[in-house]
Amino acid sequence: MATQVDLLNVLRDLHRRGQRRVRASTVAEQLWPGARTHNANGQVFPLGAGVAGRMLKACRAVREVTPREYVILSDRLGG
Repeated sequence: MATQVDLLNVLRDLHRRGQRRVRASTVAEQLWPGARTHNANGQVFPLGAGVAGRMLKACRAVREVTPREYVILSDRLGG
């Protein structure tokens, strides 16, 4: 299972690559690559998007700007 330290490392990497806004599915793909599932409509989702969303809500290095979309606060990433 991923920790907040793992989440911060992913956020630092995304920020370093120029991404300023993230969604839980993007973070989930970075934390658990290749873990996917299909719903009844055939849509494909990263398996841990719900978990990543809860981790993002608890993280002080991001701020939710619209529902399920977060902006990375570079001054709070540390390291």
